[in-house]
Amino acid sequence: MPKAKYVHEDYGNEYSQKKCKDYLTLNCEYEVESVWMGQSSTTIGLKDFQNVPFNSVHFIFIEDGKEINIYKDSRYNMYLTLKGKVK
Repeated sequence: MPKAKYVHEDYGNEYSQKKCKDYLTLNCEYEVESVWMGQSSTTIGLKDFQNVPFNSVHFIFIEDGKEINIYKDSRYNMYLTLKGKVK
């Protein structure tokens, strides 16, 4: 799993902004435990904060020291694996 770096404190709605500010430190990296990608939103589970879901818009994602795009990566976006299989 990648790491999530909290960098966008003003993205998302007021509720998700407050939750991030209550739990996280700006510009810090956190180990990702899970990614739940829906059709219009993505929720991230962090190992340090079990049972506290976060909106993915607040983060950039890093793997092996490089930024990755989880939305274009079939390991995290199941919709990419379905592309072309649904008729």
